[in-house]
Amino acid sequence: MVFVIKFTEEKRVRLATVLQCFNAISTLCSLFLVAGGIFIKARVEDKVALIESYGSVDGLCYTLIAFGLLGVGLNVFGIKVSSDSKDPETRSKGMVMVLYMGLTALYCLLVFCAGITTFAHKMHLRQAFDKGITGAMNKYQYGGYLKAELDLLQMQYRCCGSEGPEDWFRIQWINKKYLNRDSPRIISKMTDGRYTNADVPFSCCNMRYNRPCIHHSITTIGRHYNFQYRGSQKHIIYQTGCKEALMAYFGGQVLETVGGTIMVIWVFQLAVAFGVRYLQTAIKSIDPADPTGDSEGHLLPPGQKAKDTEGGNASKKGKEKKPKTKKFGKKK
Repeated sequence: MVFVIKFTEEKRVRLATVLQCFNAISTLCSLFLVAGGIFIKARVEDKVALIESYGSVDGLCYTLIAFGLLGVGLNVFGIKVSSDSKDPETRSKGMVMVLYMGLTALYCLLVFCAGITTFAHKMHLRQAFDKGITGAMNKYQYGGYLKAELDLLQMQYRCCGSEGPEDWFRIQWINKKYLNRDSPRIISKMTDGRYTNADVPFSCCNMRYNRPCIHHSITTIGRHYNFQYRGSQKHIIYQTGCKEALMAYFGGQVLETVGGTIMVIWVFQLAVAFGVRYLQTAIKSIDPADPTGDSEGHLLPPGQKAKDTEGGNASKKGKEKKPKTKKFGKKK
């Protein structure tokens, strides 16, 4: 047998107790996973207009909730099985332990895949935020819900543009009906029928900066008294891009925390899978005549090589013990 451990009744009870504790911890982590899925869904719902391909993020939330609920059910079942295993009268030698062991092994595999998927989802979320914010910026001039959502985002997360405030310099975010198209200054800033200038919306203004906000023609030297858009004065406008600000929160804090929790669940479930295997084989090998007697637990069944060796030795002994027969010739 491979990785054989000898168990007394006391050791079997102790192993069952440890498995109960691991199941209880995994249950709490699974509940946290459910809460994490609901939290991500609620937070992402607020920014759904700024996320491209929102359905995939929604799918991740539902996956986390489903895995959390499945983990809660499996671990509660595990607590019951481990509790029954402590008593010789209630412990099961049959399919219950085998079923629980199989479900735990399968859940370990699924949890590991979910953890990898959660960490890998950060790259997809980054791209979704980049496309969503850029798309909203291009529609900013038309006002309405997207304008309000983007202004609120920049003020809440203290960011500007997708990559930075320079993103606003390259698009027309001021509606033409608010531009005097007869003005030489406006005409000089028109490119292919679009008005572009070193302007940013008011929501990019740093509220902690002492000076009244400057957010039009901010790079034009001499346009504003005692101001140049460089050095510390650049921070009159938020310099962090909103994509990075959102990723620092959703990717850095939320997804990494949830992904870390998933991997913790995986470690505990893996330990439970090994423990249940030892407990199942230890209970199975108990002598029915002595329910509290000693037994052996193992991870893997007896190897084929060992069986072949035993069979070979037995055949050799048989050959050695086989009596020799004498041949008698016929008398002439």
